[in-house]
Amino acid sequence: MIEIQLAGAGAGKTYGMAEKILQQFDPKSHKLIFAITYTNKATENIAEAIIDQLGYLPETIKVCTVHTFLLNEVIYPYSPVMLDQVYTTSSRCSLTFVSRDGETKTRTQLQRERGSIIARLKAKQVVHVEEVYAVARKILDPNHSTNRPRAKKAKVAYIHDILKSSINKIFLDEAQDLDKTAIQALDAVGKNVVDIYMVGDPKQAIKFPDAFREYVAVNENEDHVNVLPNNNESRRVPQRILNVSNLFCPAGQEQTSLSDVEGELHYVLSTDQGYDEFLNSHINSDSLVSIYRKEGNYSTKDSESLPYLQPDINELLIQHNPKIDEDLVLGAAIHWLDENIGTNTDNQVSSDFLTKFKIPYSGKSYAQLRSSINDYKSANANSAQYHISSIDRTKGLEAESCVIILNKAIYKFLVRDRLRAADRHNTTWNKVYVALTRSLSNVILVVDEQVCNDRPLDEITSKLEDLGFSRLNLNNGQELQELEEA
Repeated sequence: MIEIQLAGAGAGKTYGMAEKILQQFDPKSHKLIFAITYTNKATENIAEAIIDQLGYLPETIKVCTVHTFLLNEVIYPYSPVMLDQVYTTSSRCSLTFVSRDGETKTRTQLQRERGSIIARLKAKQVVHVEEVYAVARKILDPNHSTNRPRAKKAKVAYIHDILKSSINKIFLDEAQDLDKTAIQALDAVGKNVVDIYMVGDPKQAIKFPDAFREYVAVNENEDHVNVLPNNNESRRVPQRILNVSNLFCPAGQEQTSLSDVEGELHYVLSTDQGYDEFLNSHINSDSLVSIYRKEGNYSTKDSESLPYLQPDINELLIQHNPKIDEDLVLGAAIHWLDENIGTNTDNQVSSDFLTKFKIPYSGKSYAQLRSSINDYKSANANSAQYHISSIDRTKGLEAESCVIILNKAIYKFLVRDRLRAADRHNTTWNKVYVALTRSLSNVILVVDEQVCNDRPLDEITSKLEDLGFSRLNLNNGQELQELEEA
């Protein structure tokens, strides 16, 4: 049986899930309870909520990401049985090779490269993270096309029986972040193995905006699926802000606030005197400052990112530095690259890396190093004035004040400017909802004509005011101080 709870932003989904997990917990049972979700940050939140309510995290309650669950409980133990393939680890390496002289690759070339790299990883017993859902579904789903033979179905049933004997129940948070294949794999578990309690909000589905919503719509009348009444209350978001975010809710999912805070809606102009001080104060405080994507003077760089080495290079590092602990040599190699990329040409850094870590030169290892360097430089390219977050990365977070830099896409959706029917509930639509519902008190839009420049300024501000936003005059120190104090 699969129970599905749809709940909007600020509904207390994580704390509520922790309560349900503890209701299921039996200290005398040897069976495991799995609390799984999409991101490491979300797993931390669930673990903290359990500890907050129980005082500790029991050994039989396993909190992990969906990838970790599928790798450790499904792929590593059962891929030899179902797929005649042993997997011992996973990789996040790039699935494309570095282009020569900036050449543009065709779709066929990219697919061929992807297949080649995945095949090489498989030969080394490595599953790429992008393949985890597909591989897991082949093992778990008796209706998968590869499992039509009777012998295959018998193997699937055998694996189901083993999982039944060891798992009590699965709790899945942030279900809307999964793609169609992952949901199909978990549907097979809920239908044939153990009960699953899913919590999700289709309005916050950014990467795969249709997968979870369509799954609920198609399966709500199936015998193994029970869709619970929507939770449309928000403990976090003030009603004044919900009045705007509700424009992005399907009929029947509009939210009502339980917050005692009235909430504030403002906009500022980047041309105002004091804008730089205003924005930097929010960036350096606990506010959330976000934009749709890197644009103009606004960078969404993740300053904590490190280079990622392909498995072949990791193997060579271990092979040619046998007297050094594996974790130490791999960590040293990554940090050496991080410190040296940009200090010389990419060719020289690659050559120096091979020399320093005693790896014999080969065209293959050289090309893989160049690929890692290229990926790292691309991810960290940065010439912008302001370093802020993408809207994607604010999901699951909250702050008293949320500052959103308007760009053409966000403005178009916010004011419903010539939207088509196909635009409803797509990625951008959902991003607007996510951005608006992070706030505990204030939402402040930034109108920067360098970024949001396809409409006259007076038209933009007029339409924002029609939505209930009022101008925050940065030249008026008293008005700004009152907002910050509120």
